[in-house]
Amino acid sequence: MRALQSDSYVEDGGLTPEILQARLTREKLARVEAERLLEEKSRELYSTNQVLQKVADAVESQRVQLDAILENTSTGIVLANSELGLTRANRKAIILFDLGIDYFAEDKVQDLFDNFETVRPIFEQRVQDSHWPDDTMHESVGKRADGSTFPLEFGLNCIELDGRQLSVWIFRDISKRKREEAKRQTLERELSQAQKMEALGTLASGVAHEINTPIQYISDNLRFLQDSFSEMSELIDIVTKSENSNGLFDAFVSKAEEIDLEFLKEEAPLSIQQSLDGIKQVASIVNAIKEFSHPGSDEKAEFDLNKLIETTLTVTRNQWKYVADVKTELHEEVPLVKGHSSDINQVLLNLVVNAADAIASSDRDEMGKISISTKALKDRVQIIVSDNGSGMPNDVRQRIFDPFYTTKAVGKGTGQGLAIAYSIIKQKHNGSIECDSLVGVGTTFTIDLPLEQSEELE
Repeated sequence: MRALQSDSYVEDGGLTPEILQARLTREKLARVEAERLLEEKSRELYSTNQVLQKVADAVESQRVQLDAILENTSTGIVLANSELGLTRANRKAIILFDLGIDYFAEDKVQDLFDNFETVRPIFEQRVQDSHWPDDTMHESVGKRADGSTFPLEFGLNCIELDGRQLSVWIFRDISKRKREEAKRQTLERELSQAQKMEALGTLASGVAHEINTPIQYISDNLRFLQDSFSEMSELIDIVTKSENSNGLFDAFVSKAEEIDLEFLKEEAPLSIQQSLDGIKQVASIVNAIKEFSHPGSDEKAEFDLNKLIETTLTVTRNQWKYVADVKTELHEEVPLVKGHSSDINQVLLNLVVNAADAIASSDRDEMGKISISTKALKDRVQIIVSDNGSGMPNDVRQRIFDPFYTTKAVGKGTGQGLAIAYSIIKQKHNGSIECDSLVGVGTTFTIDLPLEQSEELE
């Protein structure tokens, strides 16, 4: 018996129109949804393409800008590969080193230096040390394609790009700076020498007095010897020119008593010795003035610090001998110091004269005290100059190294002495100079000079 069939059943096994209609409807809906999704994705893709295009345009604009900056910067920039062959150089570097259009095919970083062996240790250290400061600059001598040289400053950085190790070199021509530095150093030397001559001029009358004193007793002794020799000649004539030997002895004794021969025998050698001492003293003063006034050499040389102090005290003696007693404690084991001796001499003179002026201005009844000592430390020598003068208040002490600052009356000081002293100690010799002072107690200057001086300081 056959089962009952639905009205939608088709005997041949096909689908009813209702089913087909439903499927068609679903298909239409799916197609509409697909088209919607496609349109949405297309809009998103278009929007993304627009963004990418803007990014690409921005990147290209930045590349153009960076190229423009690179080509128009005042600093020469060179990119080199791991073998130090040049891969790119900006316009400034090409002009700086006079590179040809095919520089990237032939030139190496070594060709840009007059002596690359002095640069190689810096390059090797930079390659090995990833913590090397990027702003470290070094001085060297550059070389152009025609072989001419010029002073330059260079920096170096190592980077990795597309798996390749590259080095970036930055170059600056410092010829103008070197010329200006040389001119400045010349002016500083002239100013220092002028200040030294000014100080010597101030001390001239005192130095003349110091020379005049020994000259005076040399003159007196020579006059005494002249008179004594004249009298001795008369005594000799009695013996050599007498034709009659009778009474010769009595005449000789009589003349000897007349000219006081015993006195002459005692005093003549003393007069000669005093004259020699006076000549030695004059020679010492003249040599001290000569050493002090000498402009010195541009090159650093070793000098005896203790001898320098003694020279300074000789030159300034008339400045302090009426107001202070000077005590020196010069350590015998102080080694030779390398530097500019004439400049250190000038510093010491300024300190001694200032100490004498400070004592003179304190209105004391008794003699003041100036002490100078030296001692050797581990890697430096120390000089201490102290006085028991009027001292300085704190606001004055903080300004004493300022150029043109002075507490002296107009015409008494220029305010350059301690400023130049600071420059000489701090800048020329990489040392230190410090001042401690108390009003009514006195002032102490402490100078430290390193034994090892760098040649690049100046």
